[in-house]
Amino acid sequence: MKGQTPDWRVTTVASDPETGKERWTNVGVAFENNQTITVLMDAVPVNGKLVLMRPKQNQQA
Repeated sequence: MKGQTPDWRVTTVASDPETGKERWTNVGVAFENNQTITVLMDAVPVNGKLVLMRPKQNQQA
């Protein structure tokens, strides 16, 4: 997977206690295979919530 563009960005969403706004943080990438999705994590969210989003065309991992 090295050198490949990921199919998904893995993010987590947490509420900022000071502002009350949602904070989106990238925590990994994911790649689609034949019948599976492989997720590579750089961090694990403490709230347990993961959101997978397709990367924008001009974004790199």
